[in-house]
Amino acid sequence: MRVTMKLVRAAAIAAAVSLLPDLAAAQQAVRIGLGAPTLSFLPIWSGRALDTFKPQGLTATVAALPGGDASALAALDAGDIDLAAVGPDSMLRAVAKGQPFEIVYSLMSKVTLQLVVSKDFLERAGVKPTDPMPKRLAALKGATFGATALAGAQEAAARWLAAQGGLDPKNDIKVAQVGSPIAIQAALEAKRIDAFVLSPPEGFLAERAGTGVVLVSMGDEFPLLAKQPYLVLVAKKPISPASSELIQKTVNAMQAASAAVLDKPAEVAEAIQKQFFAKADPQAIASAVKSMSSGVAERGRIDVEGMKNALTFNKEVGNNFGKEFDAAATKDDLWTNSFVDAAKAK
Repeated sequence: MRVTMKLVRAAAIAAAVSLLPDLAAAQQAVRIGLGAPTLSFLPIWSGRALDTFKPQGLTATVAALPGGDASALAALDAGDIDLAAVGPDSMLRAVAKGQPFEIVYSLMSKVTLQLVVSKDFLERAGVKPTDPMPKRLAALKGATFGATALAGAQEAAARWLAAQGGLDPKNDIKVAQVGSPIAIQAALEAKRIDAFVLSPPEGFLAERAGTGVVLVSMGDEFPLLAKQPYLVLVAKKPISPASSELIQKTVNAMQAASAAVLDKPAEVAEAIQKQFFAKADPQAIASAVKSMSSGVAERGRIDVEGMKNALTFNKEVGNNFGKEFDAAATKDDLWTNSFVDAAKAK
């Protein structure tokens, strides 16, 4: 099985490399494994769309690896990639088992998930998006959520929200495995589910279609979720001088990309849409970039408070790593700002 997974990772990375132009040979390559091809990895998408890697002398090879975060971290451990873009929960789980990883950049510093409910459900529950949070969440009793997979991040977030509304998170809501976001949208329209929890632009698309409404934007309405490393860039330790130089150049590129998102979100969204989501609604991409832009405002920096928030949220959603982590004590071991601070000093 390990040999098969290595072959799959190698094939995915080789396929990504084959798409690069011949001129890339003159640039230094940085290989980034992506846990999932979601727009929430905003600095990576904007960096590639604007080619902020080029001024650093880099060519970015980004591959969404089969198997998600676990495969990205396995590829990093094997040396198949230079950096892994994943959720911190996967990285913490790996570190708890003894794998030598360190967070070098926060790609998204807030939880981007949104609770979207059908209009039919809103009418039945007698609740509005402008109602106080406790009322909105208490109304979820009896709701059926659609999810890509059971026991995943979407289900965990749905049950966490139910608990915040004073409900029994295990028994007061139901979660059904539906499939891809497209399938989830179709299920909402067909009234087979009442709600879902996904990141932008899914909420915008549901509202645009007239089938759903964003009831809660989690990272904008809960202080615990508004400031934490939600998606991160991970390196393997020990970090050699050569790797350190490559990481620094990559962080420089990410910061330039994040600055562009904050300064000209509409232009960045247009570039992302044209290059990577040609069939997507341009307004949906623009809406997503705008709604997530505050998550890149710190340009990758992590602090003890944010790390504490991430650890607290993971505990509340039931992620048991088999080891306790201390946010302050793990600075410059589990996570570091050394590359971010060096980039800002320039």
